[in-house]
Amino acid sequence: MSPKDYLFTFNPNNKGLRKILGDLEADVMETVWAKGEVTVRDVYDILKEQRSLAYTTVMTVMSRLAEKGLLKKIKAGAAFLYQASASREDFTQSTVKKVITELLEDFAAPTISQFVETLGDEQPEKIEELARLVEEKRKKRDV
Repeated sequence: MSPKDYLFTFNPNNKGLRKILGDLEADVMETVWAKGEVTVRDVYDILKEQRSLAYTTVMTVMSRLAEKGLLKKIKAGAAFLYQASASREDFTQSTVKKVITELLEDFAAPTISQFVETLGDEQPEKIEELARLVEEKRKKRDV
């Protein structure tokens, strides 16, 4: 399973990665992205400074993230090394694409109008960027 295919729950009330991952999953992924290659012990040692948790909890979460396709699990002697399956940027891009695709599939008109309206209200300078991107896409399509 690739990171773009994993199942997630979208919670718009949370911030950042926590909109799509649980708190501990988000903390684990942030740690893996920051360190590159880690063991469960590495992640546990970092996260235990921020919260109370058991080593086995971190191990379970990392195993589940590997099952979901978000982490790669590599046998290294008696231990396992973990790496992110995708960069934070690629993960974010594929997740945003999936959310938008699903919204457009079921609610195309309100999704588009709400996107433009929200962008115009909250980031009016981005409207010109959106218009430029739409025009570029039109030109590519017409070629």
